[in-house]
Amino acid sequence: MENTHDPGDYEFDLPDTLVAQEPPEARGGRRTDARLAVLRRGTEQVDHRGFHEIAELFEPDDVLVLNNARVVPTLLHGEDQDGRVVAVSIHSPNEDGTWHCLVAPEAVCRPGARFVLGPGRQVTGRLLAEADPGVWRIELDPADGDTLYRLAEPIYPGYLKQAPADPEYYQNTFASRPGAVLFPSAGRHFTPAVLDELRARGVAVAEVTLLLAARSHHFVRQVFRQQVAAGGAGDVEAEDRVERATRTKGFDFPQAERYEVTAETAGTINERRARGGRIMVCGTSALRTLESVTGEDGRVPAATGFTRLHIVPGHRFRACDGFLTNLHRPKSSELLLTSAFTGRQPLLEVYRRELIPRKYRFHEFGDSMLIV
Repeated sequence: MENTHDPGDYEFDLPDTLVAQEPPEARGGRRTDARLAVLRRGTEQVDHRGFHEIAELFEPDDVLVLNNARVVPTLLHGEDQDGRVVAVSIHSPNEDGTWHCLVAPEAVCRPGARFVLGPGRQVTGRLLAEADPGVWRIELDPADGDTLYRLAEPIYPGYLKQAPADPEYYQNTFASRPGAVLFPSAGRHFTPAVLDELRARGVAVAEVTLLLAARSHHFVRQVFRQQVAAGGAGDVEAEDRVERATRTKGFDFPQAERYEVTAETAGTINERRARGGRIMVCGTSALRTLESVTGEDGRVPAATGFTRLHIVPGHRFRACDGFLTNLHRPKSSELLLTSAFTGRQPLLEVYRRELIPRKYRFHEFGDSMLIV
Protein backbone atom coordinates (compact mmCIF):
# COMPACT_ATOMS: atom_id res chain seq x y z
CA MET A 1 0.00 0.00 0.00
CA GLU A 2 2.78 2.43 0.86
CA ASN A 3 4.13 2.28 -2.70
CA THR A 4 1.06 4.20 -3.91
CA HIS A 5 2.04 7.27 -1.87
CA ASP A 6 4.44 9.79 -3.36
CA PRO A 7 6.85 11.44 -0.87
CA GLY A 8 6.58 14.59 -2.99
CA ASP A 9 2.97 14.92 -1.81
CA TYR A 10 4.22 15.28 1.78
CA GLU A 11 6.61 18.16 1.29
CA PHE A 12 6.71 21.59 2.91
CA ASP A 13 9.39 24.17 3.62
CA LEU A 14 10.96 23.56 7.03
CA PRO A 15 13.54 26.21 8.00
CA ASP A 16 16.65 24.77 9.66
CA THR A 17 16.12 27.23 12.51
CA LEU A 18 12.98 25.32 13.55
CA VAL A 19 14.82 22.01 14.04
CA ALA A 20 15.25 21.94 17.81
CA GLN A 21 18.85 21.24 18.84
CA GLU A 22 18.30 21.11 22.60
CA PRO A 23 15.37 20.71 24.99
CA PRO A 24 13.93 23.43 27.25
CA GLU A 25 15.86 22.03 30.23
CA ALA A 26 19.16 22.91 28.55
CA ARG A 27 18.06 26.55 28.70
CA GLY A 28 16.94 26.42 32.31
CA GLY A 29 13.34 25.47 31.53
CA ARG A 30 11.19 22.39 32.07
CA ARG A 31 10.06 19.53 29.85
CA THR A 32 6.51 20.88 29.99
CA ASP A 33 7.57 24.24 28.51
CA ALA A 34 6.93 22.88 25.01
CA ARG A 35 4.02 24.29 23.05
CA LEU A 36 1.01 22.12 22.23
CA ALA A 37 -1.05 22.51 19.05
CA VAL A 38 -4.50 20.91 19.43
CA LEU A 39 -5.97 19.86 16.09
CA ARG A 40 -9.58 18.72 15.84
CA ARG A 41 -10.06 16.07 13.17
CA GLY A 42 -12.35 16.89 10.28
CA THR A 43 -11.40 20.54 10.53
CA GLU A 44 -8.30 22.68 10.27
CA GLN A 45 -9.12 24.29 13.62
CA VAL A 46 -6.06 24.57 15.87
CA ASP A 47 -5.91 25.70 19.47
CA HIS A 48 -2.50 26.89 20.61
CA ARG A 49 -1.77 25.76 24.15
CA GLY A 50 1.15 24.90 26.38
CA PHE A 51 1.98 21.26 27.10
CA HIS A 52 1.58 21.95 30.82
CA GLU A 53 -2.16 22.33 30.09
CA ILE A 54 -2.55 18.87 28.57
CA ALA A 55 -4.47 17.33 31.47
CA GLU A 56 -7.32 19.76 30.78
CA LEU A 57 -7.84 18.08 27.41
CA PHE A 58 -8.51 14.62 28.86
CA GLU A 59 -11.77 13.20 30.20
CA PRO A 60 -11.92 11.08 33.38
CA ASP A 61 -12.63 7.79 31.56
CA ASP A 62 -9.81 8.20 29.03
CA VAL A 63 -6.66 6.07 28.92
CA LEU A 64 -3.27 7.45 27.92
CA VAL A 65 -1.04 4.86 26.21
CA LEU A 66 2.74 5.40 26.40
CA ASN A 67 5.73 3.51 24.99
CA ASN A 68 7.96 2.74 27.99
CA ALA A 69 11.04 1.79 25.92
CA ARG A 70 14.32 3.21 27.19
CA VAL A 71 17.04 4.28 24.74
CA VAL A 72 20.32 2.37 25.04
CA PRO A 73 23.70 2.45 23.28
CA THR A 74 23.70 -0.19 20.53
CA LEU A 75 26.56 0.64 18.16
CA LEU A 76 29.57 -1.70 18.26
CA HIS A 77 32.60 -1.85 16.00
CA GLY A 78 35.56 -4.18 15.57
CA GLU A 79 36.89 -6.60 12.95
CA ASP A 80 35.83 -9.75 11.17
CA GLN A 81 37.86 -12.98 11.03
CA ASP A 82 39.91 -11.54 8.16
CA GLY A 83 40.83 -8.37 10.04
CA ARG A 84 38.46 -6.10 8.12
CA VAL A 85 36.66 -3.28 9.93
CA VAL A 86 33.01 -3.96 10.79
CA ALA A 87 30.32 -1.87 12.49
CA VAL A 88 27.15 -3.37 13.97
CA SER A 89 23.97 -1.85 15.42
CA ILE A 90 22.00 -4.38 17.48
CA HIS A 91 18.26 -4.27 18.18
CA SER A 92 15.19 -6.36 19.02
CA PRO A 93 16.52 -9.43 20.88
CA ASN A 94 14.88 -12.78 20.16
CA GLU A 95 13.57 -15.29 22.69
CA ASP A 96 16.52 -17.60 21.96
CA GLY A 97 19.07 -14.94 22.98
CA THR A 98 20.09 -13.95 19.45
CA TRP A 99 19.72 -10.37 18.21
CA HIS A 100 18.81 -8.50 15.06
CA CYS A 101 21.41 -6.15 13.65
CA LEU A 102 22.49 -3.88 10.83
CA VAL A 103 26.06 -4.40 9.58
CA ALA A 104 28.57 -2.44 7.51
CA PRO A 105 30.21 -3.15 5.17
CA GLU A 106 27.93 -5.35 3.10
CA ALA A 107 31.00 -7.30 1.92
CA VAL A 108 31.35 -9.07 5.30
CA CYS A 109 27.70 -10.14 5.47
CA ARG A 110 27.30 -13.87 4.99
CA PRO A 111 26.06 -16.72 7.21
CA GLY A 112 28.81 -17.85 9.57
CA ALA A 113 30.85 -14.61 9.41
CA ARG A 114 32.57 -14.03 12.75
CA PHE A 115 33.33 -10.71 14.42
CA VAL A 116 35.14 -9.41 17.48
CA LEU A 117 33.50 -6.23 18.78
CA GLY A 118 33.64 -3.66 21.56
CA PRO A 119 36.32 -1.34 22.92
CA GLY A 120 38.42 -4.27 24.16
CA ARG A 121 37.18 -6.72 21.52
CA GLN A 122 35.52 -8.62 24.36
CA VAL A 123 32.36 -9.42 22.38
CA THR A 124 32.29 -12.19 19.78
CA GLY A 125 29.60 -12.39 17.15
CA ARG A 126 28.50 -14.79 14.44
CA LEU A 127 26.02 -13.92 11.69
CA LEU A 128 23.30 -16.54 11.31
CA ALA A 129 20.94 -15.48 8.52
CA GLU A 130 19.08 -12.51 7.09
CA ALA A 131 15.82 -11.91 8.97
CA ASP A 132 14.75 -9.25 6.46
CA PRO A 133 16.62 -7.68 3.56
CA GLY A 134 19.70 -6.04 5.08
CA VAL A 135 18.76 -7.10 8.64
CA TRP A 136 20.73 -10.01 10.11
CA ARG A 137 20.26 -12.31 13.06
CA ILE A 138 23.46 -12.45 15.08
CA GLU A 139 24.68 -14.70 17.89
CA LEU A 140 26.65 -12.70 20.48
CA ASP A 141 28.80 -13.66 23.47
CA PRO A 142 28.13 -12.16 25.94
CA ALA A 143 24.53 -11.96 24.84
CA ASP A 144 22.88 -10.09 27.70
CA GLY A 145 21.68 -6.58 27.00
CA ASP A 146 23.12 -4.94 30.11
CA THR A 147 26.68 -5.94 29.17
CA LEU A 148 26.29 -5.08 25.50
CA TYR A 149 24.78 -1.68 26.21
CA ARG A 150 27.69 -0.80 28.52
CA LEU A 151 30.17 -1.55 25.72
CA ALA A 152 28.26 0.10 22.87
CA GLU A 153 27.98 3.69 21.72
CA PRO A 154 24.68 5.59 21.37
CA ILE A 155 23.06 6.66 18.12
CA TYR A 156 21.65 10.18 17.80
CA PRO A 157 19.73 11.64 14.84
CA GLY A 158 21.88 13.14 12.12
CA TYR A 159 20.13 16.51 12.34
CA LEU A 160 21.42 17.03 15.90
CA LYS A 161 24.65 18.96 15.50
CA GLN A 162 26.06 17.54 18.73
CA ALA A 163 25.15 14.90 21.29
CA PRO A 164 22.75 15.99 24.05
CA ALA A 165 24.56 17.68 26.95
CA ASP A 166 22.82 15.27 29.33
CA PRO A 167 21.96 11.73 28.09
CA GLU A 168 18.74 11.90 30.13
CA TYR A 169 17.50 14.60 27.78
CA TYR A 170 17.17 11.76 25.24
CA GLN A 171 14.94 9.66 27.52
CA ASN A 172 11.38 9.76 28.75
CA THR A 173 10.93 10.17 32.50
CA PHE A 174 8.79 7.02 32.61
CA ALA A 175 11.10 4.88 30.39
CA SER A 176 11.68 1.53 32.10
CA ARG A 177 12.32 -1.10 29.39
CA PRO A 178 15.86 -0.86 27.94
CA GLY A 179 16.36 -1.73 24.30
CA ALA A 180 15.36 1.15 22.00
CA VAL A 181 17.94 2.36 19.48
CA LEU A 182 15.95 5.51 18.73
CA PHE A 183 13.91 7.73 21.02
CA PRO A 184 10.09 7.37 21.35
CA SER A 185 10.11 11.12 21.84
CA ALA A 186 6.43 12.06 21.77
CA GLY A 187 6.40 11.24 25.49
CA ARG A 188 9.36 13.39 26.53
CA HIS A 189 7.19 16.32 27.65
CA PHE A 190 5.49 14.21 30.33
CA THR A 191 6.82 14.62 33.87
CA PRO A 192 5.81 12.56 36.89
CA ALA A 193 3.78 15.56 38.07
CA VAL A 194 1.80 15.75 34.82
CA LEU A 195 1.11 12.01 34.88
CA ASP A 196 -0.04 12.31 38.50
CA GLU A 197 -2.34 15.17 37.50
CA LEU A 198 -3.89 13.00 34.80
CA ARG A 199 -4.42 10.13 37.25
CA ALA A 200 -5.97 12.53 39.73
CA ARG A 201 -8.52 13.45 37.05
CA GLY A 202 -9.42 9.77 36.67
CA VAL A 203 -7.36 9.12 33.54
CA ALA A 204 -5.68 5.71 33.36
CA VAL A 205 -2.05 5.50 32.21
CA ALA A 206 -1.13 2.30 30.36
CA GLU A 207 2.24 1.30 28.91
CA VAL A 208 3.27 -0.75 25.90
CA THR A 209 6.80 -1.51 24.73
CA LEU A 210 8.16 -1.08 21.23
CA LEU A 211 11.95 -1.29 20.86
CA LEU A 212 12.68 1.18 18.06
CA ALA A 213 15.47 0.15 15.68
CA ALA A 214 17.76 2.20 13.45
CA ARG A 215 15.97 3.00 10.19
CA SER A 216 18.91 2.49 7.84
CA HIS A 217 22.58 1.60 7.56
CA HIS A 218 23.56 5.27 7.82
CA PHE A 219 25.10 5.02 11.29
CA VAL A 220 26.97 1.75 10.82
CA ARG A 221 28.34 3.02 7.50
CA GLN A 222 29.44 6.23 9.17
CA VAL A 223 31.38 4.30 11.83
CA PHE A 224 32.83 1.94 9.20
CA ARG A 225 34.17 4.90 7.22
CA GLN A 226 35.60 6.50 10.36
CA GLN A 227 37.42 3.31 11.34
CA VAL A 228 38.89 2.88 7.86
CA ALA A 229 40.01 6.52 7.89
CA ALA A 230 41.74 5.80 11.20
CA GLY A 231 43.80 3.03 9.59
CA GLY A 232 41.50 0.00 9.59
CA ALA A 233 41.18 -2.38 6.65
CA GLY A 234 38.16 -1.91 4.46
CA ASP A 235 36.92 -0.92 1.01
CA VAL A 236 35.00 2.33 1.44
CA GLU A 237 34.43 2.75 -2.30
CA ALA A 238 32.73 -0.65 -2.52
CA GLU A 239 30.44 0.21 0.39
CA ASP A 240 29.64 3.56 -1.22
CA ARG A 241 28.51 1.69 -4.33
CA VAL A 242 26.28 -0.55 -2.20
CA GLU A 243 24.78 2.50 -0.53
CA ARG A 244 24.00 4.18 -3.86
CA ALA A 245 22.48 0.98 -5.25
CA THR A 246 20.25 0.37 -2.22
CA ARG A 247 19.28 3.96 -1.37
CA THR A 248 15.52 4.24 -1.18
CA LYS A 249 13.66 7.12 -2.73
CA GLY A 250 10.51 6.34 -0.77
CA PHE A 251 9.51 6.76 2.85
CA ASP A 252 11.82 5.80 5.71
CA PHE A 253 9.60 3.07 7.12
CA PRO A 254 10.77 1.34 10.32
CA GLN A 255 12.47 -2.04 10.42
CA ALA A 256 10.62 -4.94 12.02
CA GLU A 257 10.59 -4.05 15.72
CA ARG A 258 9.87 -6.06 18.85
CA TYR A 259 6.77 -5.16 20.88
CA GLU A 260 5.01 -6.25 24.05
CA VAL A 261 1.50 -5.55 25.30
CA THR A 262 0.96 -6.93 28.80
CA ALA A 263 -2.29 -8.41 30.06
CA GLU A 264 -2.56 -5.50 32.51
CA THR A 265 -2.27 -2.92 29.73
CA ALA A 266 -4.71 -4.78 27.49
CA GLY A 267 -7.22 -5.05 30.34
CA THR A 268 -6.95 -1.36 31.18
CA ILE A 269 -7.48 -0.24 27.57
CA ASN A 270 -10.41 -2.59 27.01
CA GLU A 271 -12.07 -1.62 30.29
CA ARG A 272 -11.77 2.11 29.58
CA ARG A 273 -13.13 1.75 26.05
CA ALA A 274 -16.05 -0.34 27.33
CA ARG A 275 -17.08 2.47 29.67
CA GLY A 276 -16.93 5.03 26.88
CA GLY A 277 -13.46 6.43 27.43
CA ARG A 278 -11.10 7.39 24.65
CA ILE A 279 -7.83 5.67 23.81
CA MET A 280 -5.31 8.52 23.70
CA VAL A 281 -2.10 7.22 22.14
CA CYS A 282 1.26 8.93 22.63
CA GLY A 283 3.66 8.57 19.74
CA THR A 284 3.94 6.69 16.47
CA SER A 285 5.62 3.70 18.14
CA ALA A 286 2.81 3.17 20.66
CA LEU A 287 0.27 3.63 17.88
CA ARG A 288 1.96 1.06 15.62
CA THR A 289 2.03 -1.38 18.53
CA LEU A 290 -1.67 -1.08 19.29
CA GLU A 291 -2.72 -1.14 15.65
CA SER A 292 -0.58 -4.28 15.16
CA VAL A 293 -2.37 -6.29 17.84
CA THR A 294 -5.94 -4.95 18.07
CA GLY A 295 -8.64 -7.20 16.65
CA GLU A 296 -11.41 -6.33 14.22
CA ASP A 297 -13.74 -6.02 17.22
CA GLY A 298 -11.55 -3.30 18.73
CA ARG A 299 -10.34 -5.42 21.64
CA VAL A 300 -6.67 -5.28 22.58
CA PRO A 301 -5.07 -8.63 23.55
CA ALA A 302 -1.91 -9.31 25.51
CA ALA A 303 0.73 -10.03 22.89
CA THR A 304 4.44 -10.07 22.06
CA GLY A 305 6.16 -10.28 18.71
CA PHE A 306 7.55 -8.22 15.86
CA THR A 307 5.59 -5.63 13.93
CA ARG A 308 6.18 -4.73 10.30
CA LEU A 309 3.08 -2.57 10.11
CA HIS A 310 3.27 0.54 7.90
CA ILE A 311 0.41 2.92 8.66
CA VAL A 312 -0.52 4.98 5.60
CA PRO A 313 -3.62 6.88 4.44
CA GLY A 314 -6.46 4.43 4.02
CA HIS A 315 -5.61 2.60 7.25
CA ARG A 316 -8.64 1.89 9.44
CA PHE A 317 -7.73 2.72 13.01
CA ARG A 318 -8.94 0.22 15.58
CA ALA A 319 -7.37 1.45 18.81
CA CYS A 320 -6.90 5.22 18.67
CA ASP A 321 -9.34 8.02 19.43
CA GLY A 322 -6.74 10.72 20.08
CA PHE A 323 -3.11 10.93 18.99
CA LEU A 324 -0.27 12.88 20.65
CA THR A 325 2.77 13.31 18.43
CA ASN A 326 5.77 15.51 17.74
CA LEU A 327 6.17 17.64 14.62
CA HIS A 328 7.69 15.67 11.77
CA ARG A 329 10.00 16.48 8.90
CA PRO A 330 8.76 16.57 5.31
CA LYS A 331 8.43 13.28 3.40
CA SER A 332 8.92 11.17 6.54
CA SER A 333 7.02 7.99 7.40
CA GLU A 334 5.92 9.64 10.68
CA LEU A 335 4.30 12.47 8.71
CA LEU A 336 2.62 9.89 6.46
CA LEU A 337 1.30 8.01 9.51
CA THR A 338 -0.02 11.21 11.08
CA SER A 339 -1.76 12.14 7.84
CA ALA A 340 -3.48 8.74 7.90
CA PHE A 341 -5.17 9.92 11.10
CA THR A 342 -5.93 13.51 10.03
CA GLY A 343 -6.05 13.51 6.26
CA ARG A 344 -3.10 14.68 4.17
CA GLN A 345 -4.24 18.12 3.11
CA PRO A 346 -5.58 19.25 6.50
CA LEU A 347 -2.34 18.24 8.20
CA LEU A 348 -0.10 19.96 5.66
CA GLU A 349 -2.24 23.10 5.80
CA VAL A 350 -1.92 23.21 9.58
CA TYR A 351 1.85 22.84 9.32
CA ARG A 352 2.13 25.57 6.68
CA ARG A 353 -0.46 28.01 8.03
CA GLU A 354 -0.37 27.53 11.81
CA LEU A 355 2.83 25.92 13.01
CA ILE A 356 5.72 27.11 10.86
CA PRO A 357 4.67 30.80 10.87
CA ARG A 358 4.41 30.59 14.68
CA LYS A 359 7.89 29.05 14.82
CA TYR A 360 6.91 25.76 16.42
CA ARG A 361 9.98 23.61 17.00
CA PHE A 362 10.37 20.23 15.29
CA HIS A 363 11.69 16.76 16.20
CA GLU A 364 12.72 15.17 19.51
CA PHE A 365 13.38 18.36 21.45
CA GLY A 366 10.62 20.39 19.84
CA ASP A 367 6.92 21.03 20.39
CA SER A 368 3.90 18.75 20.37
CA MET A 369 0.54 18.19 18.70
CA LEU A 370 -2.60 16.55 20.08
CA ILE A 371 -5.10 15.36 17.46
CA VAL A 372 -8.61 14.60 18.71
